[in-house]
Amino acid sequence: MLSGLSPGVAPLPLLLAALGAGAAGMGQFFRLQRHRRMMEDTPTSRIRSAAQGDVELIGKAQAPDAPLFSPITRTACCWYRYKIERRDSESQSKWTVEEHGVSTAQFWLDDGTGRCIVDPEGAEVRALTRSTWTGATAQALPGTRGEVMMVGDNDHRYTEHLILHGQTLYALGWFASLSPLQASPHEEVRERIAAWKADPQQRRAFDANQDGELNMAEFEHLRQQAAATVEAERRERAAQPQTHVLRKPKNRLFLLTTEPHDGLSRTLRWQAWAWLAAGVVALAYGGAGLLMRA
Repeated sequence: MLSGLSPGVAPLPLLLAALGAGAAGMGQFFRLQRHRRMMEDTPTSRIRSAAQGDVELIGKAQAPDAPLFSPITRTACCWYRYKIERRDSESQSKWTVEEHGVSTAQFWLDDGTGRCIVDPEGAEVRALTRSTWTGATAQALPGTRGEVMMVGDNDHRYTEHLILHGQTLYALGWFASLSPLQASPHEEVRERIAAWKADPQQRRAFDANQDGELNMAEFEHLRQQAAATVEAERRERAAQPQTHVLRKPKNRLFLLTTEPHDGLSRTLRWQAWAWLAAGVVALAYGGAGLLMRA
């Protein structure tokens, strides 16, 4: 568009659009460079010994506890993103997004030293398994022995990005270890007492004289029983391992990708420089046009 029109005769809206595009290109350059530096500067941690905060983890993606299937092809996966576009009836080369979505279901990452929950909400995901097609495609039916159904038509274009069970996953995000003992024992005892008092069956169990009310002795018996129950439950939970979670950090990059680490770093580098070149050209075009009009 820019190459066929001299900036001196270009209309003002086009020059302003070029300046806007140039600024966006420069912004993308700095964004991609910042992401690449974060990847290269963050050492890889192991789940078993990872510090709390920003970490880089590499392991195998494992399916969530509840089976997850992609909406279009019904492929079993850990994560999906999909888009369905409809062909424009007037222009066969234009497509309009009709439906799109992304999975927010949590799944597992296992690096051999431990497992952590991955909460993908807010992540920038680069999935190596992706496909785009038009026309009907065979869709496997879950719970059957290889039965399929044909889905789609030639007036729609389908795009699907997947993270599959067992794929190597590179993750950069905020790591937190959650203790099985989150609340204090006093809080748990207080909540247990309130729950038992609100339960008619439990109240009757401690109402020795069956007058419908708990006197001081009966209430003390309930309190002691609640404290003993909470203490036993806390001992049992304390023996359980911590739960590790990887999620989006505040105002920082959260990246999940099945692309090779080194390859992704190179991709981010050339993409950043491509955006810079495009931004410089657009800014030069728009700036030259405005100067010529002055």
